[in-house]
Amino acid sequence: MKKSLTNTIKLLALSLSAGMVMSVPALTAPTYDNLPEGMTAERLTQLNDATIEWNEVEDLVIYWNPTYTRYLSSAQSSITEMRSGYSDFVGEVRDQLEDIDDAITQIEAAQQTIASVPGNYVPYNGAIVSKDAALAALESSLNQTKEGRRQLKGALSSTKRGLDRSDRTIEIRLQPLRDQMISVVKGLVVSYKQLETNRSMVAKQVEMYQVLYETQQHLLQQNMATALDVKSYENRLNSAKQSLAQIDAGLAQLRTSIALQCGYGSGDVVIADIPAPDLHYLETRDYAADKQKAVTGNSAVINAGKVTNFSSYGFELRDMSENEAMGKASAKMDALYADLQKQTSLYEAAETSRRKAELAKNAAERQYQLGLLGRGEYEGLQMQYISYEAAAKLAELNLTQAIETYYWATRGIMDIES
Repeated sequence: MKKSLTNTIKLLALSLSAGMVMSVPALTAPTYDNLPEGMTAERLTQLNDATIEWNEVEDLVIYWNPTYTRYLSSAQSSITEMRSGYSDFVGEVRDQLEDIDDAITQIEAAQQTIASVPGNYVPYNGAIVSKDAALAALESSLNQTKEGRRQLKGALSSTKRGLDRSDRTIEIRLQPLRDQMISVVKGLVVSYKQLETNRSMVAKQVEMYQVLYETQQHLLQQNMATALDVKSYENRLNSAKQSLAQIDAGLAQLRTSIALQCGYGSGDVVIADIPAPDLHYLETRDYAADKQKAVTGNSAVINAGKVTNFSSYGFELRDMSENEAMGKASAKMDALYADLQKQTSLYEAAETSRRKAELAKNAAERQYQLGLLGRGEYEGLQMQYISYEAAAKLAELNLTQAIETYYWATRGIMDIES
């Protein structure tokens, strides 16, 4: 094999195992003329709009995330170089095979010529030797030449199989990075929706305090409220407005981060609502199998199981490190499972409280309109519902995140040191 091809193969192995990034441009995003296998034009249209849906995050990361596409482009660039080197290698091998075939033909012709010579002795390589010795030497040379041909053909086939597996190899090597990026972006989306829920609650508080402040001003003009009452509601309104401004700044920052991670040039995107979590998710899981998969597939456990010192002490140290990492991974998975159970219960309880608060709010609105409920009590029930509504939504998002964290742990994405 050519030296350049060998070096390229080594370079690919190093870049994939060590995470090296070559200085190459990121991949071009899919177009209608170049749809990736399995992607439809309709799907590409969905991905190209300005709304980031929950079920689009994975594809957006795979095809547009700048970090992942840079690594993928680096690996594919190496494969392209390997294929180019392979083409040169094939040409050289074919030339060598033709030379070998000519040599085989010449040896076989020499065997026939010597076999046809009368007598027991024949001239061979400048000497007179027995016919049997000459034929034996030619047979040995023929066998060696054929073996060389077989090995050369084998090298050609082996290299071809290696290249055929290269795309799959890239996918396997980059899967941890891809999964890590997807889990990070989904986590950002959940955080965005949590902050957005807080914003909704605070915005309703601002709206209510605005009405109450204006009401107090009107009452002051009628000498039915004091300046202190007006100032008190003004302070509440200003505090709520300040909180709203801070939340808006945080939302803008998160939206920009999500947009960039999904390949958008700016934060001018819409983050769609996340589907409600599956309350029966745990019922569909085999925890023992999930735990085994999470522990054995964890990157820290895998790295701890690698031998760096091939001595008895090195193997002993490896075993200790691996056992420690497996213990931590096992404990972390137990904690994730317990948290998932907890978040499921909290969501159910929060949703029950929200429904009760909604009934109380609706009843309070009817009573207030009929003059059967005082303003203070009415305001309290309104604020209570706003609080319970936000708490239920946050509990829903917390459950979504717990499910996501558990799922990614089964795919090896789990920090066992935290």
